[in-house]
Amino acid sequence: MLSIKQVITKLVWQLPPSIRDNLRNIYRGSIFRKKHPENHFFIQVIDGSTFHGGLTDRLKGIISSYLYCKIKNITFKINHISPFNLSSFLIPNSYNWTLPSKDVLSENIFESKLLYLIGDPSIHRLISLKTKKQIHCFSNRDIINELNIHYGTTYTWGSLFKELFKPSEYLQKELSKYKKIAGENYYSAIFRFQNLLGDFIEYDDVKELDEINKSLLINKCKQSIIELKNKLGNTRILITSDSKLFLNEISSIEELITFPEDNVHMDNTSGQSLKIYQKSFIDFILISESLGVYSIGTPIMYKTEFPLYAAKINNIPFERVEI
Repeated sequence: MLSIKQVITKLVWQLPPSIRDNLRNIYRGSIFRKKHPENHFFIQVIDGSTFHGGLTDRLKGIISSYLYCKIKNITFKINHISPFNLSSFLIPNSYNWTLPSKDVLSENIFESKLLYLIGDPSIHRLISLKTKKQIHCFSNRDIINELNIHYGTTYTWGSLFKELFKPSEYLQKELSKYKKIAGENYYSAIFRFQNLLGDFIEYDDVKELDEINKSLLINKCKQSIIELKNKLGNTRILITSDSKLFLNEISSIEELITFPEDNVHMDNTSGQSLKIYQKSFIDFILISESLGVYSIGTPIMYKTEFPLYAAKINNIPFERVEI
């Protein structure tokens, strides 16, 4: 039997998107706290109040919104505060997306407009947007190609990423340790198990395998690494995965670069130290600087876009391999 909250949620989702947004804005906003914002900001919001996705989905939404604002000449800002402040890892490069202060954020429903685009791959609601209110946008899809086609532009995901971001001092310091080990001229191979091996809790619909099938899956993935090594010759391979267990299992194979460390999904944790989140950023950047990227998995493994978007940063070759 559905709870009252579930019934209300189901009913709300039957309403047109613009009405849903207005209801969300009323729910999270106020009619009293006016701030009279001077600037027409478009603010990308990642505050933990809804599903945002992992690092890739968050970056998809951020960079897509940035492109829209770039084309429309609207001031773009990022308010990524959950489960960490984005500026702990990434800081502005050539475009300053940081909020001057929290005081510029207006929660008044007459001064702000909520735009909820989570899971929406369409550009329709963005290109039809007409408001001078402060826009608070929730989104996690890549719509760059669609925006380019509509506005006749040719921006790329990698160039936009580089305009927005560079590593923070903290991340750069941590990266230097890993780069010293990885060196240069390496390929990348990515294995995404979710909870199949029991050590990366993401969503309830992925069940842990029994010990026999875990062993079979690990051995099958090991064999794919050996085949890739034979294909690439003597070039070293960086292996990244959401499973620390798997990385430990393959760490003895020669010419591999592995960093077996704990990893978490950003939507399912809170109150953790920065170190637990840094692995995603370090893997992402190390993959982006490799000679080529392979996303390897069996049919039951997740076809992650994490390595695909890392490859897009520097436009390096990407290949998906099913075993």
